[in-house]
Amino acid sequence: MEKSTREALLDAGLDLLGRVGFRAWSMRGVEDEAGVPHGSARHYFANQRGLIVEVVRHLLDGDLPRPGETPKQQVSRWLGPESGRTRARYELIIASFHDPDLAVELVRGRDRFVDILVERGMTSSDATELVAALDGVVLDALLREQAPESVDPERIFKKFGAKFP
Repeated sequence: MEKSTREALLDAGLDLLGRVGFRAWSMRGVEDEAGVPHGSARHYFANQRGLIVEVVRHLLDGDLPRPGETPKQQVSRWLGPESGRTRARYELIIASFHDPDLAVELVRGRDRFVDILVERGMTSSDATELVAALDGVVLDALLREQAPESVDPERIFKKFGAKFP
C-alpha cells in the first residue's frame, strides 16, 4: 500500500530530523526528502509549527510497544531499523527545553507509554521511573553506537517488576 502524501511527509520529517538535527531541519527539506512538490507541507500542516507538532505525534505513536513485542524487541527496533527516529526523538527532547508546546507533546507520549505499563500491572510511579530509565539506556546505546542486540532492557523491566509478553 502506498503512503499518503501526509504520511510520507511525516516519515520524511522524522528521517531528516534524525539525520540533520533540529537546527538544520526545514519544511522545504522535508518536502525534498519526501519527494513531494514544494508547498505540500504547508497544505497539510499550515506551517512549520504545525508540521513539527504532527511529526512529534507521529513519532510517539510509532514508539509505543507493538502487540506481543517484548522490551528487548522494542529497544532493538529503536536502535536498529528505527535509529533515525530515535535520534529524532532526542533532538526533539532537547528542542522542547525551549518550546513548551513540544514539551507538552513529548510528555503526553511518555505518559501513554506509562499507561501501557500500568495496564501491565506496574504502579504509576514505577512505570514513570522505568520509562525514564529506559530512555537513558537507549540514549547511552546510541551514543556508544552499541549493536541493538547487545542492549538488554528486560533487566530494567524485571527490576521494576514490569510484565511483558
